[in-house]
Amino acid sequence: MKQTNWPDKCGAMQRSLISSGLHVVSGLILALSVEPLFAQIDVNIRTEPTQQLISMNQLLTPQKAQRATERARTAFMLGRFEEADKQAKRALDIFPRCANALTVEGLIRMQDRDDGDALRLFQEAIDADPTMGVAYLAMGQIFNTQGRFKEALVPLSRAAAFLPGVWSVHYETARARLGDGEVQSGLIEIAYAERFIGTDSQNRSALSFLRGIANLLRKDYTAGTQYLNDAIKRDPKGPYALLARKALERSQPSPINEK
Repeated sequence: MKQTNWPDKCGAMQRSLISSGLHVVSGLILALSVEPLFAQIDVNIRTEPTQQLISMNQLLTPQKAQRATERARTAFMLGRFEEADKQAKRALDIFPRCANALTVEGLIRMQDRDDGDALRLFQEAIDADPTMGVAYLAMGQIFNTQGRFKEALVPLSRAAAFLPGVWSVHYETARARLGDGEVQSGLIEIAYAERFIGTDSQNRSALSFLRGIANLLRKDYTAGTQYLNDAIKRDPKGPYALLARKALERSQPSPINEK
């Protein structure tokens, strides 16, 4: 007789989907977060004692380099990556230890899918300014995309210290926890992310997708399916809807023949 059962390899498949949070999707989540992340850093420079090093790094940066970095950041947010690269390089020609410019260069390399060079640039940014939260976050995201979940937790813990209230830090930490098999810890991070996520439909689709994966990992297939469908409903043509559909297709019960 035929019996319907869930595949034994469901957990491994879902972890694969977490890491496949596809490079393009992973890039999108960071791109969406770049503007608020930089704004968060600017605020923390003025208000948080832990940000004194970043303030010092900016004080040491000549004004011409600061202006070029600002132009690079603006160009990056507008998707003009060649111009962003040009302006960031100009800033680094003036002041090679400009942490913000190094970070923008790293983000551009992420867009180019050059993870090795991006990691090098983020590390240089951190060496120049140990409180550069965006660089820690980006490193963690690259590790997640590569399936190096345990390694991702190290820079992400640093990002959390310097970027309080930034939802994507908790989102990436949840990805790492789930990928490392820590489902309950992953759900806790998802709950933190939800506090700060706002109303953007794509961001909320991302969080619903991750909740769906978390529930499938703990074998709550009803809730998992519900959240994956919610990810599709929130942003039907978005990248997380694509991932949710893939997860639903690959998580369907498979017939098992029994004698």
